[in-house]
Amino acid sequence: MKKIFLILLFLLLSIFTYSQNNFQWEIIDSCSKSKEQIYSETKMFIANMWKSAQNVIQNDDKEAGMILIKCSSYQLINYRLGNYTWGFDYTVAFYMKNNKFKINLYNVIGSSAPSQTPLMQIDYYRGYNKTLQSEKQYLQICSQLKLELQSIIDDYIKEMKSPLKQNNW
Repeated sequence: MKKIFLILLFLLLSIFTYSQNNFQWEIIDSCSKSKEQIYSETKMFIANMWKSAQNVIQNDDKEAGMILIKCSSYQLINYRLGNYTWGFDYTVAFYMKNNKFKINLYNVIGSSAPSQTPLMQIDYYRGYNKTLQSEKQYLQICSQLKLELQSIIDDYIKEMKSPLKQNNW
């Protein structure tokens, strides 16, 4: 009975600590790893997730248990017999303590757009006259971007929840 109660309590806490507001994520969770182990696995996660880890890391403080990265994402859609790409910049902050980690993804902004097209705002559709794209295209780009950013969060949580890797070579 105690185990069931503890599991339910843990699930409720996980649900309440997970928040995602449009294009902002903040997740706080626990794991059975030390601060140093979480830090090391976070650095490996960053190296595996982004092509050039050294270029995206803006702040790396092992003692404070914090890594800040700034990244870009490019979303491609096809319409009017062509391929068009929109760029977005975003920030990810990783925080760690003994047996606890936090990931915060925020500040998602349009950074590049096809020629003759204004930068895309992600908070709401502003109409064809201001964006030069249909609402369907706007929603497609936002959906692709949201899926990509959500996968970063999901992959990080999965990495932190996985058992500690023993390296016996």
